Amino acid sequence: MLANTTGNDYPASLNRLAVVGLVVGVAVAVIGLFALPTLESMGLTFREAFLVVGVTEFSAAVVVGTAAYHLYSIPEE
Repeated sequence: MLANTTGNDYPASLNRLAVVGLVVGVAVAVIGLFALPTLESMGLTFREAFLVVGVTEFSAAVVVGTAAYHLYSIPEE
């Protein structure tokens, strides 16, 4: 059975910028998981390295959340 549709009904399209943001945010988050020992070997203390990684991970989470929110866009009529 088909719903009562007219010619103006279009499915939501995928927002390419949101997809790029999602991929970049996930990549930064994954790299951030392994950054703590690298930053410590570069001379930072544990607390400084942890702060850098924490801010980076939080930023990546905000980017991923925003990208997921804007992933689909409905075409304007």
